[in-house]
Amino acid sequence: MISEDENNIDRNSASSVDAPFSFSILYHDTATDFRIDRRTQSTSPPLFRVVAGDPVTIALAYAASDSEASEAIGGGRIRVPFICSAHDRRPGGNWRGELSGYEGRLCRRSNLSILLSTPPPDMRNTSHYPIPPTGGILSDSVVVHRGPYDEYDTVGEWPDLPVVSVTPGRLPRVKENGNMYLSRMEKIRMTEKISGALRICLYHDYDRVVVGDFGLGNGCRNPPEELAEIWRDLLLFDPDLRGQFVYVVFAFEDPTQSTTQCIWEEETRKRLRGAEGLPYFGTPYYGTARQGTPSTTNRPPAELSPVPSSAPTDMAIFQSVFDPNEIERVLQRRPHVVE
Repeated sequence: MISEDENNIDRNSASSVDAPFSFSILYHDTATDFRIDRRTQSTSPPLFRVVAGDPVTIALAYAASDSEASEAIGGGRIRVPFICSAHDRRPGGNWRGELSGYEGRLCRRSNLSILLSTPPPDMRNTSHYPIPPTGGILSDSVVVHRGPYDEYDTVGEWPDLPVVSVTPGRLPRVKENGNMYLSRMEKIRMTEKISGALRICLYHDYDRVVVGDFGLGNGCRNPPEELAEIWRDLLLFDPDLRGQFVYVVFAFEDPTQSTTQCIWEEETRKRLRGAEGLPYFGTPYYGTARQGTPSTTNRPPAELSPVPSSAPTDMAIFQSVFDPNEIERVLQRRPHVVE
């Protein structure tokens, strides 16, 4: 863990680095605030990769490799943005505390919270927060001065990368197996958020991207299979997005994480409390109980099915959805539009 004095020294130094942008830009509505101009008429899908590891480290490694190849033939530096799950109320959420998500841990390693707190020079009297549900923030030059959270080792050189901060949907109602949204509107809202993050990348001429476990884990609990399909369908069929990206990397910091298991366990807790006659202040069991239909919360404990012993990991689900053969199958069966 980083001490407060070490953190202040590192962050003050990182904030003084000469970078193209020492501020962040808020887009209130990523569907209407700007227009995407196509850089290519190709509709070929990007190269999809699903890997295990720290997303920021992976984004920096891809950028370094791509830059080396580009500069070898007289081209320029290539930067790879990271799409990050954001706290909607304050920069990095509770990043100084012990309990924080990936955004908070990244704030400890970089100047991200400084940039998120700093609007452009002509808007210094405003705040980016709360982030609008349809909005997103670009911090174009996040300087990374420490390694991943398990060690927080100081890095020799201080690389920088763009970070696109978007708030994911949290704790949606899901169907019985935990693989699908119950509410069509919740799926649409999540689709808009993902589309917005990708649009911000393209608007700033970034044609490759790394994504962490956006919307996954126990804090969000979006159905991982349908979430993966949202990413896939946008990148394959959306008129503004298809053919525009070279590659998209889904990086799982914890390859054993299973959001499906989190969903199953949460729903079992609800059912058990209902069976014991205790109130549960959450969504109904899978959101499917209807008036006149026996609810699982009224069944005796013996009739409640136990939580399955294991569920597929998020990484395994994404590997299946983005398998090259599966991508080819979807391309052959689907029209080239997003519903």
